[in-house]
Amino acid sequence: GRVNRKIIAGVIGLLAVISGLQANLNKTSYGVARVIDGDTFETVDRSIVRFDTLDAPELVNCGGVEAKKELEKLISRKKVTLNTQVRDINGRQVATVWMGDVWIDQKLIESGWVAYSSSTVDKKHILQNIDLANRTKKLGIYSPKCTQYENTGNPKCQIKGNLVNEWLKRGQRIYHFPGCIQYKTTRIEKYRGEQWFCTESEAMAAGYTKSGGCGTKSWKQ
Repeated sequence: GRVNRKIIAGVIGLLAVISGLQANLNKTSYGVARVIDGDTFETVDRSIVRFDTLDAPELVNCGGVEAKKELEKLISRKKVTLNTQVRDINGRQVATVWMGDVWIDQKLIESGWVAYSSSTVDKKHILQNIDLANRTKKLGIYSPKCTQYENTGNPKCQIKGNLVNEWLKRGQRIYHFPGCIQYKTTRIEKYRGEQWFCTESEAMAAGYTKSGGCGTKSWKQ
């Protein structure tokens, strides 16, 4: 039943963490020279490392500075061990990061200032569940500061600029205004770079196109 599945998932998760600890016992430690942002840092041997289980907001986006500070508190000027999976097209190591028996990936996600994001299945449910709990509790990037349905900061600017995250349409920019079908259910995730606009011309100038759910309507305050 459902309870048994939860127990099995918990056991698998515990075994995954133990496996991660064992795998890191004999790994080389790397000194951390500097933290670049919330999910990337540089080692003293000038290797750039990016976390493979999470995404942090860009520094210019909501939560970006907070995410960087969280990572600095955890690893700045300390030694870490890396479980490198691959190198990305920029030559960065894509890895899970440990400091002793502390799984830094987990600590970062627990802070609420980074989002779970991984193509791997190892330990997936542990971090994903923490991320889902952060959403429910509205912590960090999911707080009203960075995730909004209404523009409380400037109620006159009600147009929602949305970055499409669906695989086939990823990268598309669309905007919604009151009266469009999906307007009320569309949230602005400022930590991803989504934004509010005051006019349609302002949204279009930023590269956004009108949502199909708006039909032939135009926005006039």
